[in-house]
Amino acid sequence: MKKKPIVISMGEPSGINSEILVKTWINRKKEKLLPFFVVDDKTKIEFVIKFFKLNAKIKLIKNPNETLEIFDNYLPVYDIGNKINFKLGHPDKKNSKFIIDSLKTSFNFVKNKQASALITLPICKKTMREYGFNYNGQTEYMGYLARKFINQSSNEIMILTTTKPIDSGKNLVVGLATTHIPLKKTFNKIKEELLREKIIIFNNSLKTIWKIKSPLIGVLALNPHAGEDGVIGEEEKKVILPVIKDLKKKKFNLHGPLSGDTCFFKNNRKNYDGMFCLYHDQGLSPVKTLDFFNSVNVTGGLPILRVSPDHGPAFDIAGNNQAHANSLIACLKFVQKYS
Repeated sequence: MKKKPIVISMGEPSGINSEILVKTWINRKKEKLLPFFVVDDKTKIEFVIKFFKLNAKIKLIKNPNETLEIFDNYLPVYDIGNKINFKLGHPDKKNSKFIIDSLKTSFNFVKNKQASALITLPICKKTMREYGFNYNGQTEYMGYLARKFINQSSNEIMILTTTKPIDSGKNLVVGLATTHIPLKKTFNKIKEELLREKIIIFNNSLKTIWKIKSPLIGVLALNPHAGEDGVIGEEEKKVILPVIKDLKKKKFNLHGPLSGDTCFFKNNRKNYDGMFCLYHDQGLSPVKTLDFFNSVNVTGGLPILRVSPDHGPAFDIAGNNQAHANSLIACLKFVQKYS
């Protein structure tokens, strides 16, 4: 039985999304990629193909199953039915409605089991919020859709993973307690209830997505040198350590609090299946340092598999034909391996 196709949402029209999408399709045979289709505006993709002189052709589909028949020769496009006015490098908040429409449609294809997984191309959070999108990112929006339409007990966690770390060490997989919030608000957010909830979701994700039977998770500290036994902050003693001790009694395999300045080193991270980080850059900085072009954003805790390239819309290079498709290719290979 053939696998269902993978659906890709369009993301920000004025960035590099259409460029990396077409470049990925061009490399479909070289990279041995499974069939995928995009929910997008066909005229936008045609413009990008012509603008960059890319050797690709698109074909409209009305049903995801058609992807399997035409993928070898055409990039399959499920047309959103609206012509998008856009300028590369210059986002327009008016296009947010098309981005949301693409996200909803793509989500429904996976929900209705017409696609095996969802890959979301990057958005511009600033213009989305200006339009009225009341979510800090696509991760949070996916959690909302999952709770509303599939399972109301769903709770998302943002997970990042390397796929080709430059030090040739074990892949670094990080789960985040907090995501897209200002750093100064992080300290008030980190409470025992939140940490316990997110560690459990991260643990379950390592089991269900990565198929690790009994994952060992390193739990990071908040303060330098893990607080130095209270000398440089007391969050480790008062908040983090009690959660670790409580979950260990419940048979969770945890170790920490770990000092963030040493735990990502090759010889240290090899001991862990995942690292639980307390704020956005604590987890993303080492992931992107180790594997800038090939890292993948995975949303754990959902009843569907959703991944995303680990970069933004890159307005600074949109239009220059310089965008790398590596992270999108890594996403597709991740889905092929774990879906």
